[in-house]
Amino acid sequence: MTLDRTRQDRPTVAAIPLIRSLRARIALVAVAAIATVIAASTLIELSVFEGAVERELAETGRLTALAIADDLELREGTFTPETVTRRLHDFIDAIPDVHRAFVFAQGPDGTTPYAGSAPRASADMMAAARLSVERREMAWGPETGSLRSLAVPLERDGRLFGAVVLAVSFRSLDQLRTVGRTVAVGATLAGGIVLFLLFEWFARQMILHPIEAIQHTMLAAGEGRMSERAPVERPDEIGAIAAGLNSMLAQIDDLHSTLQQRVDEATSTLRERNRQLADLYHQLFTLREELGRAQQFAAVGETASVVAHQIGTPLNLVSGHIQVLMEEHGPASPVTQRLGIAQEQVRKVTDTVRGLLQRSRRRLVRERVDLAGLIRRICTLVQPAIESAGVVLALECPAAIPVEADAVQLEMALLNLISNAIDAMPGGGRLGIALRTTEGVVRVDVSDSGTGIPTELLPRIFEPWVTTKAEGRGTGLGLSITRGVIAEHGGSIRVGSSPGAGSVFTVELPLAPSPAAETPHHG
Repeated sequence: MTLDRTRQDRPTVAAIPLIRSLRARIALVAVAAIATVIAASTLIELSVFEGAVERELAETGRLTALAIADDLELREGTFTPETVTRRLHDFIDAIPDVHRAFVFAQGPDGTTPYAGSAPRASADMMAAARLSVERREMAWGPETGSLRSLAVPLERDGRLFGAVVLAVSFRSLDQLRTVGRTVAVGATLAGGIVLFLLFEWFARQMILHPIEAIQHTMLAAGEGRMSERAPVERPDEIGAIAAGLNSMLAQIDDLHSTLQQRVDEATSTLRERNRQLADLYHQLFTLREELGRAQQFAAVGETASVVAHQIGTPLNLVSGHIQVLMEEHGPASPVTQRLGIAQEQVRKVTDTVRGLLQRSRRRLVRERVDLAGLIRRICTLVQPAIESAGVVLALECPAAIPVEADAVQLEMALLNLISNAIDAMPGGGRLGIALRTTEGVVRVDVSDSGTGIPTELLPRIFEPWVTTKAEGRGTGLGLSITRGVIAEHGGSIRVGSSPGAGSVFTVELPLAPSPAAETPHHG
């Protein structure tokens, strides 16, 4: 359900609105660029054409003005305003772009209209006439609307006598500009729309559909179908992207398979380690039971020893007095018979005490044991306790050291020494275990950097009920049991300690004879 919701929240390429789509943006940018080029080129062409038309109109006005000036300058005799006016009308009728023409005379009062094709001369024509006379050259008057005034000076025999002024119409140029810009804008808009539609169709065919296929592949991969591949239809950039996506999905698929294989291997290893850990905990639980049972036997044995000592001495005294009385009264005396009954009961009590002592002792089951491997297994058992206590283990252990021993009893005794060393370092420290062999004896040193053993307890540390632990944390039987187990194996144990400097327990055990030494030789 979560995957479906995620897929619904993720927009597809086809669901993106056109105005927000990449293809529309690409089309708009391309159309804008092309439209800008079209508009710019059109405006440049219009500007060039307008300039040519403007120059043509100006040249027409200039040639007309020069023609009128030449006609007046070369005319012989005098001429009247009526004659000049008729001549001006002839020129205006022949040149459509010239609307009005005036001849100005230069006199003492300045430049004044002499004759013209219109009743009055405009102010810009008068300004053009004055400017031409002052400069003695062709001059354009100020621009006012679509009519522009052009003046040419009149000279005869080197004497300036007036000026010809024409009103040249530039209306066709204005119309050309208006129509040209309208056509340019319309053509640009129409071309832009057509180009946009073409680009949009092209983008849909060349971009949208391949991207939709790529996105479909991505969505499938997001849902876990890593075998999905995008179609590579063209050898272009989108085809390269699709090929790259396929390559990435193949690598991810391989990585997923590798990771799954590693997870399976790690799970199998973890399962095996859990099994080993369970076995270790089972062994530790068994050792704890053995240790508890040994403590119970030790307590019973100690109690039985005390009881035997306390009861045995009086019973021996009673038995001695009974024997004396039986000798004094003789074998035939009734008193002797009764004393014999008492003697028999004393013997039964003594046998009962001896049986209790024998049952409190456990017999060793000796076999060939690798002491080095035994100690390494104990270290594995206590590794969690070592780490939680912040203790650093320093183990010096040869490959194999054979001894003849009861593996369970010996492991219980050594485990007790190592556990006591860890308990002696509640704030962390260093636990050292070193094995060395010399002259048929293996020596095991278990050292700690703990608080050490008080001086007054050191001589009695192996006695029952003696402990350095707080009340309620120890029974005081562990070291006593350990000494008993070591002694039963034919070894010895001793301790060296200083308050505040730690302790060192040293165990010595006889090495097992080599198999060759045990095999008898026949001559």
